[in-house]
Amino acid sequence: MKSIKRYDGINVVPFIDVLLVLLAIVLVISNFIALGKIEINLPSSSTKEQIKEVKHNILITANSEFYINDVSYEKNEFKLKVATFSKDEIITIVSDKKAAYEDFIFVVDSLKEKGLEKILMAVKQ
Repeated sequence: MKSIKRYDGINVVPFIDVLLVLLAIVLVISNFIALGKIEINLPSSSTKEQIKEVKHNILITANSEFYINDVSYEKNEFKLKVATFSKDEIITIVSDKKAAYEDFIFVVDSLKEKGLEKILMAVKQ
Protein backbone atom coordinates (compact mmCIF):
# COMPACT_ATOMS: atom_id res chain seq x y z
CA MET A 1 0.00 0.00 0.00
CA LYS A 2 1.17 3.45 -0.86
CA SER A 3 1.27 6.01 1.83
CA ILE A 4 -0.17 9.45 1.15
CA LYS A 5 2.18 12.36 1.72
CA ARG A 6 0.86 14.85 4.14
CA TYR A 7 1.67 18.55 3.85
CA ASP A 8 1.89 20.65 6.95
CA GLY A 9 1.14 23.97 5.23
CA ILE A 10 -0.78 25.66 2.47
CA ASN A 11 0.91 27.34 -0.48
CA VAL A 12 -0.18 30.98 -0.10
CA VAL A 13 1.91 32.50 -2.91
CA PRO A 14 -0.90 32.39 -5.53
CA PHE A 15 -3.30 33.84 -2.98
CA ILE A 16 -0.91 36.74 -2.29
CA ASP A 17 -0.54 37.37 -6.04
CA VAL A 18 -4.31 37.65 -6.43
CA LEU A 19 -4.55 39.98 -3.44
CA LEU A 20 -1.84 42.26 -4.82
CA VAL A 21 -3.64 42.54 -8.16
CA LEU A 22 -6.92 43.33 -6.39
CA LEU A 23 -5.16 45.91 -4.22
CA ALA A 24 -3.70 47.62 -7.30
CA ILE A 25 -7.14 47.75 -8.94
CA VAL A 26 -8.74 49.20 -5.81
CA LEU A 27 -6.02 51.87 -5.50
CA VAL A 28 -6.40 52.96 -9.12
CA ILE A 29 -10.19 53.10 -8.93
CA SER A 30 -10.25 54.87 -5.57
CA ASN A 31 -7.87 57.53 -6.87
CA PHE A 32 -10.18 58.19 -9.83
CA ILE A 33 -13.27 58.27 -7.58
CA ALA A 34 -11.59 60.57 -5.05
CA LEU A 35 -10.67 63.10 -7.72
CA GLY A 36 -14.05 62.81 -9.42
CA LYS A 37 -12.67 64.08 -12.70
CA ILE A 38 -10.40 63.16 -15.55
CA GLU A 39 -7.12 65.08 -15.60
CA ILE A 40 -6.78 67.13 -18.79
CA ASN A 41 -4.21 69.88 -19.36
CA LEU A 42 -5.82 72.18 -21.89
CA PRO A 43 -3.85 74.36 -24.28
CA SER A 44 -4.50 78.09 -24.11
CA SER A 45 -5.89 80.40 -26.73
CA SER A 46 -6.18 84.18 -27.14
CA THR A 47 -9.74 83.95 -28.56
CA LYS A 48 -12.48 82.40 -26.48
CA GLU A 49 -16.22 82.05 -26.74
CA GLN A 50 -18.70 80.64 -24.21
CA ILE A 51 -21.19 78.11 -25.60
CA LYS A 52 -24.08 77.11 -23.35
CA GLU A 53 -25.93 74.28 -25.08
CA VAL A 54 -23.27 71.60 -25.42
CA LYS A 55 -24.82 68.13 -25.65
CA HIS A 56 -21.72 65.89 -25.68
CA ASN A 57 -18.22 66.36 -24.26
CA ILE A 58 -15.49 64.25 -25.83
CA LEU A 59 -12.26 64.02 -23.83
CA ILE A 60 -8.91 62.82 -25.17
CA THR A 61 -6.29 62.12 -22.51
CA ALA A 62 -2.51 62.10 -22.88
CA ASN A 63 -2.68 58.28 -22.55
CA SER A 64 -4.86 57.90 -25.68
CA GLU A 65 -8.06 57.29 -23.72
CA PHE A 66 -11.37 58.48 -25.13
CA TYR A 67 -14.31 59.61 -22.99
CA ILE A 68 -17.79 60.69 -24.01
CA ASN A 69 -19.61 62.50 -21.19
CA ASP A 70 -17.11 61.04 -18.66
CA VAL A 71 -17.60 57.42 -19.81
CA SER A 72 -14.54 55.65 -21.20
CA TYR A 73 -14.71 54.02 -24.66
CA GLU A 74 -12.29 52.00 -26.76
CA LYS A 75 -11.76 53.17 -30.37
CA ASN A 76 -14.29 50.76 -31.92
CA GLU A 77 -16.88 51.47 -29.18
CA PHE A 78 -16.25 55.19 -29.62
CA LYS A 79 -17.26 55.07 -33.29
CA LEU A 80 -20.45 53.16 -32.41
CA LYS A 81 -21.38 55.70 -29.73
CA VAL A 82 -20.73 58.64 -32.06
CA ALA A 83 -23.11 57.07 -34.58
CA THR A 84 -25.97 57.63 -32.10
CA PHE A 85 -25.45 61.43 -31.98
CA SER A 86 -27.93 63.74 -33.70
CA LYS A 87 -26.64 66.15 -36.36
CA ASP A 88 -28.22 69.09 -34.47
CA GLU A 89 -26.31 68.46 -31.23
CA ILE A 90 -23.29 70.56 -30.29
CA ILE A 91 -20.18 68.50 -29.49
CA THR A 92 -17.15 69.80 -27.59
CA ILE A 93 -13.73 68.18 -27.95
CA VAL A 94 -11.51 68.53 -24.89
CA SER A 95 -8.01 67.31 -25.66
CA ASP A 96 -5.01 67.18 -23.35
CA LYS A 97 -2.19 69.32 -24.72
CA LYS A 98 0.10 66.27 -24.64
CA ALA A 99 -2.42 64.01 -26.40
CA ALA A 100 -1.31 62.56 -29.71
CA TYR A 101 -2.41 64.52 -32.75
CA GLU A 102 -3.39 61.18 -34.28
CA ASP A 103 -6.02 60.71 -31.52
CA PHE A 104 -7.45 64.16 -32.16
CA ILE A 105 -7.71 63.44 -35.89
CA PHE A 106 -9.36 60.07 -35.12
CA VAL A 107 -12.07 61.85 -33.08
CA VAL A 108 -12.69 64.57 -35.67
CA ASP A 109 -12.71 62.01 -38.49
CA SER A 110 -15.20 59.82 -36.58
CA LEU A 111 -17.50 62.82 -36.12
CA LYS A 112 -17.21 63.94 -39.75
CA GLU A 113 -17.94 60.41 -41.04
CA LYS A 114 -21.33 60.60 -39.32
CA GLY A 115 -22.05 64.06 -40.74
CA LEU A 116 -21.66 65.86 -37.40
CA GLU A 117 -20.60 69.44 -38.13
CA LYS A 118 -21.29 71.34 -34.87
CA ILE A 119 -17.90 70.69 -33.28
CA LEU A 120 -16.18 72.97 -30.75
CA MET A 121 -12.71 72.81 -29.20
CA ALA A 122 -12.19 73.57 -25.50
CA VAL A 123 -9.21 75.62 -24.35
CA LYS A 124 -7.94 76.96 -21.02
CA GLN A 125 -9.23 80.38 -20.01
